[in-house]
Amino acid sequence: DTNTIILTKEAILPQWIKRIPVYDKKNLWLNLKGYKNNTWLIRGWLIQQIIKLAAAQYVNEEVLVFVDSDVAFINDFDIFSLVQQDQVRLFRVNHQTSYDDEIGQRWKNTAKHLLGLPLENQYYDFYVSQIVTWRRSNLLKLYRLIEKNFQQNWIEVLCTVKDLSEYVVYGIFASYVLGESAGHYDNHLQKICECYWETKPMSPDELTAFFQTADAEDYKAVMISAKSSMDLSIAEFESLLVS
Repeated sequence: DTNTIILTKEAILPQWIKRIPVYDKKNLWLNLKGYKNNTWLIRGWLIQQIIKLAAAQYVNEEVLVFVDSDVAFINDFDIFSLVQQDQVRLFRVNHQTSYDDEIGQRWKNTAKHLLGLPLENQYYDFYVSQIVTWRRSNLLKLYRLIEKNFQQNWIEVLCTVKDLSEYVVYGIFASYVLGESAGHYDNHLQKICECYWETKPMSPDELTAFFQTADAEDYKAVMISAKSSMDLSIAEFESLLVS
């Protein structure tokens, strides 16, 4: 497809972040600026978040749509359904109390730290899903805010944090820093992707029920986390997609 451009991680990351071949299986990267704060090694998880957050630096389109490699579409999907007039969909489930587990709370604490928001502020919303949409112009504003808060390049700042969720950082920034000027509309009831995030593999019966539920509720896609270690061949997976 001539409209498809494939970029490697190395093409996106700055020159001072290097892959360490000997640690490839452990997915560790070398931070050549780590001498500033003793953060020489960067986990692959953090690299993944940084690459998504860096999208505004290598994509010119205003509307950014994130679809992970473990997502598969099971029904026809109109990409333009993510935009209403000049507003772009923001996945945000609005809770009145905290539904976060421990890691979810740490993600929000990191977001508050990066955005300069009071740690005691409670943001109960949930932003993590699949087929997530952002605005490029908002990302550029996010970079500037982080750099203003820390007087340092925004990627250098992110390399110093331990727990980070790109969707939580952007979501809180759009909702509570930019507010109405973010150019987003909330529509968490718009069913797009049925997600299975657990690390425990599903049984054959559970897997069949998962796909049946997704299809019955008119989800457009399904996501089974690669971390679930599902012992499923490509042929078996394809048969479930069309069943």
